[in-house]
Amino acid sequence: MEDFEVNGTQLNKRITGRKTRGVSEPGNLEKIEKKPGLDSNSLTERQREILKLIVQEFITTATPVSSETLVYKYRLPVSTATVRNEMVDLEREGYITHPHTSAGRVPSDVGYRYYVEHLMERSSGLSLVEKHTIQHQFYQIQLEMNEWLRLAASVTARTAQNAAVVSSLHTIESESRLKHVQLIEIQERLVLMVLVTQQGTIKEQMLSLEEPVTQEELSIFSTRLIGQLHNMTWKQIEARLNDWPQDLSRYLASRVAETLRVLDQRHDAQIYRDGLSHILNQPEFSDIVRVRQVLEIIESGVALAAIIPEVIAAEDSGVQIIIGGENRYDDLRLLSVVLARYGIDGQTAGVVGIVGPTRMEYGRSISTVQYISELLTTMLSERRG
Repeated sequence: MEDFEVNGTQLNKRITGRKTRGVSEPGNLEKIEKKPGLDSNSLTERQREILKLIVQEFITTATPVSSETLVYKYRLPVSTATVRNEMVDLEREGYITHPHTSAGRVPSDVGYRYYVEHLMERSSGLSLVEKHTIQHQFYQIQLEMNEWLRLAASVTARTAQNAAVVSSLHTIESESRLKHVQLIEIQERLVLMVLVTQQGTIKEQMLSLEEPVTQEELSIFSTRLIGQLHNMTWKQIEARLNDWPQDLSRYLASRVAETLRVLDQRHDAQIYRDGLSHILNQPEFSDIVRVRQVLEIIESGVALAAIIPEVIAAEDSGVQIIIGGENRYDDLRLLSVVLARYGIDGQTAGVVGIVGPTRMEYGRSISTVQYISELLTTMLSERRG
């Protein structure tokens, strides 16, 4: 069976229609947080290669990709009609989309996700020379922590050619555990929840109920919640709720879990930013309306500040990638965010991140935040002896 080469990767010349396992492994990443639902076997080998080339071509050119471009530029051993048919199938499955003003296709958020998890090549990450250069910049002079973080933001932005955010360190305390909860009727459907943690923190929250509940009933609910959830963390409560029926008890317990989660994640991290000019130079943001949106996102940092505690609290310490519409925050759905945690386990933690268009070079961005976070972690450990 004869082989042909695409971007230095040997591929089978006879691309069959059967489904197969990955042709290439994720680039330079041992720890990527994967989203559920994208099976590596969901595409045929031919579809995988075509999707891979569409993503790579669009990342490079920012221009919709046609079947003719793929066949002639990459010398594929199939006809343009064959590639076009495969592109129709990829579009039907949601991996690529068809801009109205062009005959070419562009990757969708789902297509980028599949690419990141199953198609990205190891060679797309930082080279050894680049890593040594970055390391030298940090060790060249003994800096204070805030200067390290400013340098980290600057180096990350310049290396990835996108905007970078680096949060200051947050002291990790023990997880909040429920000690006591009291529900107090304020009005017919308005209830005050008073929550006390084992650490002595008191948190009050107003709850709006769909149906009126008497104070006697609320007292019964309070007693039940304490009996069933006493000394639990928010994660343990959420796990237990999986078996609870959809009723008022579950709603109240979910509010308890949410309150504990917020208490655990709350901190006023300082965010260092750099590279705004890099992201504004991207063709996606040539429109003045989008420029204003991006400026607001990066400069205000509200949505990013909300994500940082979630990354710090996550059980998975690997690189986390949020692509476009995967973002829970509307402001960020124009963009992709690549984040990694740094710090000393169980003591302090911060986040290194890259913000850019969904058309970012994911391999390079992921490798960059991974290396910078590892470097900061090492330097912190050395500083503390």
